[in-house]
Amino acid sequence: MSARPTISIGVPVYNGENFLEDALRSLQGQSFEDFEVVVSDNASTDATGDIAARFAAEDPRFRYLRNERNLGANPNYNRTFALARGEYFRWHAHDDVCEPKYLERCHDVLAADRTAVLVHTRTSYIDRNGDPLVPMSRGFLDPDGYIERLGTDEGAPALLGDARPHVRLDAIVNRLSVFFDVFGLARVEDLRRTLLLPSYYGADKVFLAELAVQGRLVRLDEPGFSRRCHASASTRSASLKDLAKWSDAAQSGAALYPALMVRGYLGAIRNADLRPGERRRCYAVVAKRAANPYKLLRGR
Repeated sequence: MSARPTISIGVPVYNGENFLEDALRSLQGQSFEDFEVVVSDNASTDATGDIAARFAAEDPRFRYLRNERNLGANPNYNRTFALARGEYFRWHAHDDVCEPKYLERCHDVLAADRTAVLVHTRTSYIDRNGDPLVPMSRGFLDPDGYIERLGTDEGAPALLGDARPHVRLDAIVNRLSVFFDVFGLARVEDLRRTLLLPSYYGADKVFLAELAVQGRLVRLDEPGFSRRCHASASTRSASLKDLAKWSDAAQSGAALYPALMVRGYLGAIRNADLRPGERRRCYAVVAKRAANPYKLLRGR
């Protein structure tokens, strides 16, 4: 493939043989066909490489690359962006799936609206078998009896799509509980104004905050993205120390990540093109977060 694709999709993966084929099939079946998929294998020890290599051999839109060692999730996510060639970009986890019109719908919005910097759809939740999770009052029940504590954030679209940067930032920093917008579609030129995913747990929120001060984050009120919940998901990690190691294999400490997140929020405000009054409001948003010890220590 020599021509530049319109959309690049980064698929970082480590030992993902259980769900990778479903994820790649959902991308291969998109109605918007001008895309490339960059699979970056974090030195898997299972059949991940065989699955990804087969897609690359069968479909020239797929590329497979393997790291010599496991870098951790965040550096591997960033590597897929560095390898991308498209005008637009999104990440796709090895265990999630998209509806066939996902790329088409998100691309149409971005192409028509320069005030939007990222577009995602409503998130559905599926279990290890691909079936919808059983909804409960404050979460979802999977076939193994595990309760996923996932909120719906029903007011999110209005907040994230607000014209005022401090309202969007407040939604990310203080109000929302679900951050799968990190898998939304964005322009590469806008993503290059961010630090992508720094090497600490919680960097996804800082990444979204950096985009939120640039422009509107659009959540389409339609199905399009399904998050798979299963026993080996990173969100079920036993400790923050494990999550820190998962985020970056070179990291060992988890205690610093709330402070690193606050520093990231402040950097996002400092680097954004904001009017003085709006900048002050954005700083107040972060101050509200830092003033709540419980939320600051939780970090999420």
